[in-house]
Amino acid sequence: MGELVKRFSGFTYSGQGGLQRDGERIHLGPQARQLLELLLDSPGLLVTKSEIAARLWPDRAASDDSIDRCAYLLRKPLREAGGEDLVATAYGRGLSLRAKVETVDQDAVQPARLAASEPHILDLWQTAYELAGNRTREGFARAQEAIASAAQLDPGNPSVWALAADIAAGRVARGFLRPAEAAAMIEDFAGRALAAAPDHTPARAVLGWARGALKGKIAEGLRLLDQAVAEDPLYGKARVYRSWLLAVVDRLDEGLIDCEEGLVNSPHDQGLLSMRAWLILCAGDLERARRYARDGVDLRPDAATLHLVMSIAYSLQGFHDQAVSAARRAVASSPDDPLQLSVLAYALARAGKAKEAEALIGRLIDDAELYAPPCFLGAAYFALGKRPHALDAIRRGVAEGCPWSSFVRVDPRLASLRAAIDGLGRAPQAEARSAG
Repeated sequence: MGELVKRFSGFTYSGQGGLQRDGERIHLGPQARQLLELLLDSPGLLVTKSEIAARLWPDRAASDDSIDRCAYLLRKPLREAGGEDLVATAYGRGLSLRAKVETVDQDAVQPARLAASEPHILDLWQTAYELAGNRTREGFARAQEAIASAAQLDPGNPSVWALAADIAAGRVARGFLRPAEAAAMIEDFAGRALAAAPDHTPARAVLGWARGALKGKIAEGLRLLDQAVAEDPLYGKARVYRSWLLAVVDRLDEGLIDCEEGLVNSPHDQGLLSMRAWLILCAGDLERARRYARDGVDLRPDAATLHLVMSIAYSLQGFHDQAVSAARRAVASSPDDPLQLSVLAYALARAGKAKEAEALIGRLIDDAELYAPPCFLGAAYFALGKRPHALDAIRRGVAEGCPWSSFVRVDPRLASLRAAIDGLGRAPQAEARSAG
């Protein structure tokens, strides 16, 4: 008796042969393969988030982001091979396979066996993704180590290298990595992914963000991100990255549209939820920003950035106790997070707690392993009445390629400084307009 093979919508799948169509092997990463097996066992039926988590992450809690990313890693190769919309999402509940599945005995199939190292790669991959999701200094560092080990075991896997680049982007955005170091790492990791798969959307997206947000090559970064979104509109992180750069070129409305369209497919994506609230804040609609941040926290209580948006909005509206409280809630999840601590320093300064704010700023500056976003420190300095310090910090952030410098011209905390910082944007306006 031959191997049992499952057929669905023109595809075949077996444990030995993997996913195939018309005799061609279709590469699936270990997470995507496990998810496909789970869906094939229940064709047309809802597989709940808890069932997915129990199968793919038996020894640890799984976040909505992890499940969303895993679904993406399955949808993309299926769609590229002609299987449009085979994986359906029941928002907040789970996933299902839109296909009739037939199990057959196929003696003729003689596929290559899976590499023996793949279970180890799967474990390292899952470990890296979950640790990075914690967004702590130790978590990010351990995630980078885990994914580097996975890349050594499977150096030709573009998804492993793309995840390594995304982790580096997360580290620099939080202040756990310096911009120049992050830019070099992302160029290396994303470059390896694209060398293995020239059309790999996640690698193209993070590379576009790095070139725009870290290197100031805004038009080039937006071109890469435009390609990424066009190639795969369902990849939410590409929309987060593109929204980030659109702020530089005064296209906040387009960035918001990106976030809204991304949330249609991934309504619990904390990156999209956070960027939407942040862009609304930058547009000056404080009440709406606070409302969206609060609603986002209801969906994703672990999204510390949403607490930061609420804190800044509260501060600007004069609700200082609430602002400090919201910032402290964010800091509680990661007590050494430079981004969160800098927002707390701003809230304290606005609340008249100058001594505590100054001590916090001093702590951030003295820790050589951290890179507190200079423009966020500038906002705290400005709230303390230290305008020269604020301008110096903002100039330093722009010069060093701090990714948050993308927002200096629209950050409402710096509105009174706009005349002084208007020439400090990440790209000349001529390039900005050509990027549109």
